[in-house]
Amino acid sequence: MLSAWRVVMQRAMQVVALVALFASCERSRQPTPTRTPPPNAAESVAAMQSTPAPGAEWDSSVGPVVLARGASAANAWVVFPDYSDSTVPDTLQLDASTLRGDSVSLVSRGGIVDRVPVISAGSKEWAGDECVEWPTATLGVGGDTTRSAGWTVGFVDQHVSAVALDSLGGMSGTDSARLAADVTRLASALPDDTSRTFRGIPFSVRYAYRFQPVAGMEAVVADLVRRLNQEASPLEQHTLLIAERSTATPDAAFRVAYHERTGGLEEAIETTDVLAAVRLTSPAHVELFVLREGQDTNAYALLERQPDGSWRVRWTSVHTGC
Repeated sequence: MLSAWRVVMQRAMQVVALVALFASCERSRQPTPTRTPPPNAAESVAAMQSTPAPGAEWDSSVGPVVLARGASAANAWVVFPDYSDSTVPDTLQLDASTLRGDSVSLVSRGGIVDRVPVISAGSKEWAGDECVEWPTATLGVGGDTTRSAGWTVGFVDQHVSAVALDSLGGMSGTDSARLAADVTRLASALPDDTSRTFRGIPFSVRYAYRFQPVAGMEAVVADLVRRLNQEASPLEQHTLLIAERSTATPDAAFRVAYHERTGGLEEAIETTDVLAAVRLTSPAHVELFVLREGQDTNAYALLERQPDGSWRVRWTSVHTGC
């Protein structure tokens, strides 16, 4: 019996060895996995400039670049839309000097402000892991006391018209209270609120702007905040929403057309500020130009209205900063 048992064990060991050998051979036939380089892996600047990335669906009707207000009314950041965080190379030269002498349409939240000349514009080189900034331009606005002082976004293309944004502060007390109640109710009813941390905490309206995206429709874009005031690490949740309603029916209810949520430490969370609303042609549509502002980095984005009344993020710029 013992001898027979040893024979069985020897055969079992032989089978195990054959299986292991077969598996080893199969692994050796498979190609060795290769490491996928990061999106911003070293790439020649010349190649990137000759075949620029699509800029995450930048809207070419907005123009080749867009200007964002800098430290003063006469100072602007020149934002190049052809790159995104995932496509920008390690080294990149951005030259805005060709804008010198051009005229740009300055837009504020309230509408078109002015059309002014570009006095000068410079260039910036992005290299390695250094902090990055957009090139700057100097505009002929005549100082911060002129009517151009309130501009937020500038466009080189003249096929852009401004859509006025009516803020809560500019409304009557009754209208302001009603709109704040409407957007708070909409935010509270959103179905995907999975955060237990902020459950039960009331919303406060950080801002709300009313505007007309198309004839017969009224829209509102708002940012609502919930805060958890923990002593060591206070938390915030922001809900950005866009809602619309028909003006044909008195007291029609708003419906949510778009929303997004961000949450985290109060000092580190990225917030979204609406800088301007614009109407473009070919085809006719409306876009909101927004600033995504974080603790150490900033980015710009376009939120675009679709023909069916929904909204989407069309484009987001490179995050600048450190």
